[in-house]
Parts: sequence; C-alpha cells; structure tokens
Amino acid sequence: MTLIAFYIQCFVSFQRSLRPRSQLQACYKLNKLFSTVSSSSYQVGENEIDLHRPFFPIYFNDVYEVTLPPNHRFPMEKYRKVRKRVQKAINASYLQHKRKVHCEFRVSPLVSFEDLVTTHCPNYVKRYMDGDQTQEELRNVGFPWSQQGVDRSFSSTGGTVAAATSICQMRRHQVQRALSDKERGLLFSAHVAGGTHHAFRDRGEGFCVFSDIAVAANVLLRDFRDVVQKILIVDLDVHQGNGNAALFKGVEEVTTFSIQCDGNYFSQKQESDLDIDLPPGVTDETYLSTLHHWLNRVRRGDAGKFDFIFFQAGVDILEDDRLGKMSITQHGIARRNKMVFDLARDLNVPLCITMGGGYPRKDWEPILQAHANVYIQAYDFLVNHSHVTN
Repeated sequence: MTLIAFYIQCFVSFQRSLRPRSQLQACYKLNKLFSTVSSSSYQVGENEIDLHRPFFPIYFNDVYEVTLPPNHRFPMEKYRKVRKRVQKAINASYLQHKRKVHCEFRVSPLVSFEDLVTTHCPNYVKRYMDGDQTQEELRNVGFPWSQQGVDRSFSSTGGTVAAATSICQMRRHQVQRALSDKERGLLFSAHVAGGTHHAFRDRGEGFCVFSDIAVAANVLLRDFRDVVQKILIVDLDVHQGNGNAALFKGVEEVTTFSIQCDGNYFSQKQESDLDIDLPPGVTDETYLSTLHHWLNRVRRGDAGKFDFIFFQAGVDILEDDRLGKMSITQHGIARRNKMVFDLARDLNVPLCITMGGGYPRKDWEPILQAHANVYIQAYDFLVNHSHVTN
C-alpha cells in the first residue's frame, strides 16, 4: 500500500467512525492535515504560488465509495475513472508546463453544517444526516440512504465549496497586491464531482441531495464580499438546473443561465433568470450558435457585471448519452467548453467547473472521454493563456 493510499484509508475510516454531527465538527481539522499530505503527493505545480501565473486546483471525492444495489442506473464508478484519466493526462505534461500553470489535485473536504444551511433547511440537513427520510423522499433522490451516501453527498458539496473559495482567496491576494487585470493570472478551479443542480431548499431529486453550486455561491457571498458581489451560473447539462433556479429566484446577486432539452424534464420546470429550451435531437450547429449568442450578451454586460462564474459542465448532451436526448458530438462539447473558458478569460473572473450529468450506455468510453476532456481542456487553456514562460 502506498503512503497516500494509507492516509486515504485512515482518513475515511476515522470519519466514518464518528457520529454524523461530531463528524462535521472534526472534518476540517482532519482535512487540514490530510490536504497537506494529498497536495504534496499529488502536486502538479510548484509550492510557491505566483499570482501572475494561472491557478488550477482540482478537487475529487472518489475516496468516498458508495455501494449501490445491483443494476442501479447511476454510474458511480465514473468519478474515479474520470479523475484517473484527468490526472494521467495532466501529469504527462507537467514537466513541460510546470512553470506556466499551478495545478494540484486535492481530496474534497466534507462540507460543514454551517455552510450547508446557508442554502438548505437545517431540519432537512439533520434528517438526511440521521437517515430520517421517507421512502418518497429517497425515491425522488434515487439513492438508498447509507452512511456512505452521507459522506459522498457532503464531499460532493464540500469539494465545490473548497474549489470556489480557493480561487476567491487567490483573487483577494491579487487585489491586495494591486495587480492589474493584465498582470493577474487566470483563476480556474474544478471538482471532479458536483453539479447537483436538482436539489431544493428542503428536498432533493434526480440524484441530487444538496446543491453544491448554490451552497458554494452563498458561501462566497458570505465570506468574500470584498471580491465577489455578483455570480453567474452557466448550466449546460441536458436537464434544467431547476433546483438552482428556485434557490436563487429573486436573488439579485446570482444570475442563473440554463440551456436544456425541452424533452428532458422529469419534474416541474422552474424559472431561471435565462432559460433556453432546445428540441430533442438538436445538433452542434444550433446548440453552439444559441450558446454563442447568449454568452455574447453576457460578455457585453446585458445581465450586469459578474465577479465569478460557475460552470455546470454536464456531458449528457452528448449523442451517446443514455438519458439525454440531444445529439451533440465530442467536438461540439469541446467547442462549448471553450466558449465558457473564453468568457471567463474575457471578463477576467474566476471560474469554477463542476461535473454534472453523463450517463453511459454499455460502452462507457464516450462519456468518460467527454467528462475528462472538460478538465484537460481547461488545463490546456490555462497553459496557452499563461503570461509565464518556461
């Protein structure tokens, strides 16, 4: 067993030995120690972080394994498979680009109760932690309750919170150093999980217990008001981000933008600030021209000035997806990703990427490739737009 595998096993076993509430209280103390181990072991950049250099921390939570019933339709194994693929690709280019981008792989921490209740009903959170849910509630989410599931849900949210706050901390340092827009390194972060956009304040649905993006957005507005006053959520999963639409309805500081297939609603449609419905079978040309039009309006400032962007990068728009009803190619998804990366660069704002949906048929390769490419493409984008040379 490697040293890092030993720490992972000890860390997860110790957390699972605690009762849920005490687990949350101890979580960040443990993660402080554990993150030190994992960051040095998975290091892809230098220890010194240059504020002029792009910064790209990538969080992952596949250390929290969940055993689902046989033939369950949720592809739990994809998280580990995608993370390994991304890690292998980025590590392969590390020696060539180590000075251009500071990139680290970090284990996702468990979200704190205090952070969760910025967004979700305290009673709902406590009942979920204690396994006190009705069969209807469990059926709507799609997962049986287990302590493994609690760990995974808390890490799915905690990883996105950590990813978002890590780059906001860097933006704060850039501002404090009075760096100009041209001097600041681009700030991207990612979670190889999350994008759980179907969770509401007091209930979950569609494989989503909590809304990681909503919790992270509210944490930023609570803790980083000096650098974040207005947030944009770009949701490009095949399904509408209905939970986030409801959670931020009437909230001036957060704008929800969702493009979805109008043949993929499985519950009542909610009202995002900007909703675009596209028909089943839509192909690259229509999808990309639509996205280009609306992102250009954002770029022009039609929806206001943004300080932070969340990108829900679901790949269930892919023509090979089992549940999606769109017909977007791998090349089309790559062009979609670049449009969002270009927007963050042009506005010079931090960007946090989450995984979202992707449901393989018998052949998992197309979905794994599409998911992994989001993160690899983001890394390559930062390399190509770095002010620092090797």
